[in-house]
Amino acid sequence: MDFHILGPLEARTDEGVVRLGGRRQQRLLAMLLIHVNKVITLDRLVEGLWDEAAPPTAHAQVHNAVWALRRTITKAGGDGDSIVTEPAGYRLVLPDDRLDLNRFWAEVQTGEKAEADGHPAEAMEALSAATALWRGPALAGLRTGRAIDAAATGLDEQYLLAVERLSELRLRLGQADELVIQLTSLVSEHPFREPLRALLMLTLAALGRQTEALTMYEEGRRLLADELGLDPGKRLREAHAQILRGVPLEPSPVTPGRPRRLPAGASDFVGRSADIDQVLTEVRRGLSGPLIITAIDGMGGVGKTALAIRLAELLDHDYPDGMYFIDLHGFSVKERPRTPEAALDVLLRQAGTPVELVPPGLTERAERWRSMAVGRRIIVVLDNAVDAAQVRPLLPGTSEALVLVTSRRRLTTLDSGRPVSLDVLSSAEAVALFRRIADRPTGDPSAIEDVIELCGRLPLAIRIAGSRLRHRPAWTVADLAERLRETRRRMHTLTVDDVSVYTTLWLSYETLSERQRETFRLLGIHPGQNFDRYAIAALTGLSVDEAEQQLESLCDCNLLLQPVAGRYQLHDLVRDCAKQLVETEEAEPGRDEATGRLFDYYLYLAHLHCSPMARKLSLFEPEIPSGPVAVPPARNEVEAIGLLEIEYQNLIAVASLAQASGWSLHSWQLPCVLRPFLERMNFRVAWLDLFEGAFVAARQLGDPRGESTALANIAVIRRELGQLTEAIELLRRALLISQAAGDQSGEAYQTADLGITYVRIARYREARECFRIAHNLSETLGSTRDVGVLINNLGFVAADLGEFPEALEQFLRALSINRKTGFRQGEALSLANIGRLHGHFQRYPQARSHLTEALSLSREIGYRFGEGWALAWLAALHRREGDLASAIELGRLALEVGAAAGIADVECDALNCLGETYLALGDLETAADLHRRAGSLATSRDLILEMARAVEGQAHVALRNDEQAEARQLWNRALTLYPEPLADQAHAQAHLADDDARCGRCAVG
Repeated sequence: MDFHILGPLEARTDEGVVRLGGRRQQRLLAMLLIHVNKVITLDRLVEGLWDEAAPPTAHAQVHNAVWALRRTITKAGGDGDSIVTEPAGYRLVLPDDRLDLNRFWAEVQTGEKAEADGHPAEAMEALSAATALWRGPALAGLRTGRAIDAAATGLDEQYLLAVERLSELRLRLGQADELVIQLTSLVSEHPFREPLRALLMLTLAALGRQTEALTMYEEGRRLLADELGLDPGKRLREAHAQILRGVPLEPSPVTPGRPRRLPAGASDFVGRSADIDQVLTEVRRGLSGPLIITAIDGMGGVGKTALAIRLAELLDHDYPDGMYFIDLHGFSVKERPRTPEAALDVLLRQAGTPVELVPPGLTERAERWRSMAVGRRIIVVLDNAVDAAQVRPLLPGTSEALVLVTSRRRLTTLDSGRPVSLDVLSSAEAVALFRRIADRPTGDPSAIEDVIELCGRLPLAIRIAGSRLRHRPAWTVADLAERLRETRRRMHTLTVDDVSVYTTLWLSYETLSERQRETFRLLGIHPGQNFDRYAIAALTGLSVDEAEQQLESLCDCNLLLQPVAGRYQLHDLVRDCAKQLVETEEAEPGRDEATGRLFDYYLYLAHLHCSPMARKLSLFEPEIPSGPVAVPPARNEVEAIGLLEIEYQNLIAVASLAQASGWSLHSWQLPCVLRPFLERMNFRVAWLDLFEGAFVAARQLGDPRGESTALANIAVIRRELGQLTEAIELLRRALLISQAAGDQSGEAYQTADLGITYVRIARYREARECFRIAHNLSETLGSTRDVGVLINNLGFVAADLGEFPEALEQFLRALSINRKTGFRQGEALSLANIGRLHGHFQRYPQARSHLTEALSLSREIGYRFGEGWALAWLAALHRREGDLASAIELGRLALEVGAAAGIADVECDALNCLGETYLALGDLETAADLHRRAGSLATSRDLILEMARAVEGQAHVALRNDEQAEARQLWNRALTLYPEPLADQAHAQAHLADDDARCGRCAVG
């Protein structure tokens, strides 16, 4: 599927134009295409769709619009999954050739390159192809909001710049006759655009129509004066003067003596289109302004020099008086950084100054250099600078010059410097570079993806890897990927002759201060992807402020990335370098001390922020060898959850490292102390191996509390995976250990977990007995919060058994206790259960009120389990009331929450509810599909009630299709699934008793 935004928004397949949804869906697609292959946050999408008038449900409506857009694309034969859900928002992933904007940029760059290489006819052909892609103003018809209008206006400006450049070329190549009509129309549309008016004047003069040309100037002068109070600009005045003098219109040829000292640009240069466009736009916008300095920074091997040379080549036409290039050796293996005095000697001789006339001192050389540059349009590339002090004396003293500086450090103190910080290549750019360097059929695309990711998408690493493959005919791309997987082999593979990724990075390390070096080395111990100043303060033994200073200084040296404010990250290959350095330059005792501090930090962080969420039965004080340390503060439970979510991957990595390194105490305590958080967010399968490792570590230490706690956590994960028999067996083992150790808290908690597991397989009598035992133990231990939870659980059992008055009484008691103890998670569940019960008796206002409050509270505290159930039950409530549109919207949200949090029973409930809603809408095919999906998932997780409900849903579809025998057979089958008499059986029983019955699953209104 191809997409078009250079004109009205369009999506096309081989079958023709795709009919997109409503205006909101179109604007959503436009926003995603404007930011194609980049993450666009939910807030940006909301701004793009509503400006400042966003409704409270804006985020939910965006999710729905994305779902609908995916469905539209898929139905039209496209890939709906190309809209990728990201933690911060969404990203539309498209190959470059599937969007007309990307094709436009590619043709423009081809044209600029051809012109720079002295091939004007080829440049004209490319720019003609670029402008031919436009079908009118960008995103015409959708520019009612600020965000889309601003982006589209910028695109329109790029179109006009391309038209102007193309017109210049056509004029030079003698196409004035054809050009005059187009330019006349464009000047009429854009009367204040001086470059277009100047081009029309020159074109008229080239046709011998000087009087009309001068009249065109006078009209422009009056218009600017009357409407804007301005005089004509330099471009218009120069065209006017040229016509008055009768000077030939062809540009003057380049003089033979023009200095051009650039090294050869890479013939295989790829990517960087956004950076190139940014610099070209800024430079050409400021051609008549002060001295332009573009400071390109980035880590070693990221392609700074290649970009600087590429930019100089593209700007060759704009700076006709010469190009200068000097390597300042700021980071070189065999050379010390050039002094400014030595650098000026090179520049002056490049400019043609005889050696005997080069002044002796720095001041005199700088003055001579500046005086030589006055009035000349030159480009100066100062490559590989060590700092701003090395650069300042080399700056020309003229506003006509352009200076391109490259450095591994951010030159923040360079006056007037416009920073361009280079990141690694995008995936598409990296693949293109690898293919070009390998210069042979590369086969399996997934193997190529592996290689470029193992190279960290760093251009130098990709070039070396591609060169390796090119010179090893017997290797496949998979062979190369295998050599890159293990750190030490990767270091060898990414070295060819005297070119090495790690030598390049080591040069950056060598320029650091001793404190910076020590900090950088110790970062090699941290196992996570990113970290904050508190973690590094613990790792290094510095204060938090000192740690932040060190991290910021390493960012300035481009040895650290800062993906978001306050978080820092090592590039994968830089991490390899740090790991090697900490192993070779840090003594083992020092490494162990730093590792212990880091483990203690994460254990204390987890304990401090999980404690407010924990119930008394599951709370324990971990043993932290170094005691309390500085951690990010949290003012409340919501902030604590937010901090733990940010550190989630680090907590996994640290627990894994502790277990792999034999730190037994941290190996069991860290996973187990996190239970309240993991329970709040729903258990992640990723923790199964870690809890199994925790059990082994606790057994090695002879700690029965650790053993039983780890086993119970393993059981809960097994339960979430649908492995209910194993979960029951594990919980019984944990109970035996707790009982033998006299651990009543563990016994109560594990008995409650056993009860929840029995609920999952609809063994309610056994579940009720477990909850009663746990309730009595909790009362004995004085754990009021746990008492409230268990009363709520007993109410849930009573409701499913059809004992509704008792259920309501238990829920109300639980709500009161949860509110008194401040246990908001329990409060949310009690509210949801009360709402569900009111819905059963068709007390819809009360049901909606309680469920809405439960939803709001769950979202406030980040309780995904409560949010999922509240959404699912609200969806069912709206379906019963006849508000089918809201039922579908809420059901989809419940489905998203269940899938994202791994809560299978919420997913099943949402799928079944959506099926029942589509049945009410008369869409029997969709209803049947949703019930089949629910049944399949419920069967895989052994969720009895959802399995039965899915079968009942298929029975409803069969009945609507006049397949009465099939429907009765399915209702009978549903009844056989229930292991004991339950309230839900009434739905199937009603239909079997009366062919015209309406049950709670199908009744509407």
